[in-house]
Amino acid sequence: MNTLTSRSFRTGLNVIRHTLSGVGLMSTLSASLYAQNRTDPPDSYILTVERCVKYVEGAQWIYRDYEWSFSITPTPCARRTPPEGTPYLWDELSRDYSNSRYWKNTHGMRHQLICHLAIARDKPQWNLEPWRPDVGYEKTLAAGCNHVIPLPEKAP
Repeated sequence: MNTLTSRSFRTGLNVIRHTLSGVGLMSTLSASLYAQNRTDPPDSYILTVERCVKYVEGAQWIYRDYEWSFSITPTPCARRTPPEGTPYLWDELSRDYSNSRYWKNTHGMRHQLICHLAIARDKPQWNLEPWRPDVGYEKTLAAGCNHVIPLPEKAP
């Protein structure tokens, strides 16, 4: 900003301050200017997540090792889904496939899905097994998405 423009700007601010202080609004203006300059972290933020038109290329129930397994073939877009976008993928799965008589243990299957996105997103199919106990996400991840030992009590 050149000197003339800067001086004109300061003069304009002084006129505004004088006018506003006469009507009692100067403290409000100062408080709002102070609030804009604070460095406290915000209590919210804007998150942009890529939404897929379709997340599931195909899915079917398969019987293997004497247990039912839900075999999902994700779309390339679903494979790119970040952790923040997993609710959209889960919504499509539960909307289109949860009416099966084999669909059980919804929380455990959801943890397995999120686990596959974390460590096996490039596998051709993701197999979710409703017979696996719900042990929470951390233990599901630690077991490579294939835990077999249940918790001593129900998962939170």
